[in-house]
Amino acid sequence: MKINFTPETYEALINQANRENKAAAALVSELITTVLNKEETNEPKKKSSKIR
Repeated sequence: MKINFTPETYEALINQANRENKAAAALVSELITTVLNKEETNEPKKKSSKIR
């Protein structure tokens, strides 16, 4: 997979990865996983449509 970043975002990503002593790819993976997990917990609960 190829992801393109603006120069500003790329620089911020590299700086953050360096602060955390991680590879940039590992940080990207961690950030995406965190966002996706948050979205899953924020989804409205589906109500069952039981017919009585």
